[in-house]
This record gives sequence, C-alpha cells and structure tokens, in this order.
Amino acid sequence: MNTVNNNGASNLTPYHEELSARNERFHRETIYQLEKTLVEDPACVEAIGNWIDSYHQLAAIYQEKGNLDMAQQCLYIAHQSMLYMAQHSQDDSDEKLIAMKAINLTLPALIAFAEIHPPCEHCMEALQAQLALIEHNNETHH
Repeated sequence: MNTVNNNGASNLTPYHEELSARNERFHRETIYQLEKTLVEDPACVEAIGNWIDSYHQLAAIYQEKGNLDMAQQCLYIAHQSMLYMAQHSQDDSDEKLIAMKAINLTLPALIAFAEIHPPCEHCMEALQAQLALIEHNNETHH
C-alpha cells in the first residue's frame, strides 16, 4: 500500500521504498545527463521536455514519500528555470518560444500541486497571474 499518513510520513512497503529509491536515483541521473546536453544546446526541445518530465517524476516520488517540500522544490526548479529562459532570451526568439511552451508543462503541474497542498496566498496569486498570462499568450499565438 502506498499512502501518506496524517503526519505526512510515508507508509510505503519495503519493496515500494526500494523501487522508489531506484526511481529517484534514475531521475536524478537523467537530470544530470540532460543538464550536460542543455549546456551544449540550451534550446534542445527533447532535452528540455525530458528534463521537465524527470523533475515532475521526482516531485511525484517525493509526494508519495510525504516529502512535500522536496516535491514542491522539484516543481519550482523546472518552472522557474523555464521562466528565467523565457525572460532572458532577448536575442533568440526560438529559445523564448520554446521556454514559453515549456511553461505550459511546468505551470499546470505546479498549480495542481498547489491546489492539493496550498502555498501562502501571495504565492498562489502569483501562480494564478502567471497562468492568466500564459493563457493570454497561447491565445495570441494561435
């Protein structure tokens, strides 16, 4: 049984704990390898997508273990990285577009997590404002 008890601790069976630990190591290694690829080619769409997915998988693993701070941190790393890329790609419109499309993956995951595990009101308002901006941007580019 994979549950989280009332105090946030994991109730994973020993088998599931070992499986979870292997999955965590796999995704951490994947992130490391993808970051090496992204240093060489920051706009590699496939690497960015897989990098985001690995962070989202890590977030799910941590959430299952009851480590909500680490789960949230994984979601924020992916999201904030794409925000940074979008905001600092002045000379490269392709890179900016890639980042904006990637935010369409990172922001909904972060908001879904926030709906289950609400952050402070200020942080939730900031996420909702970002979502409105992304939705407006999507309408503009269609």
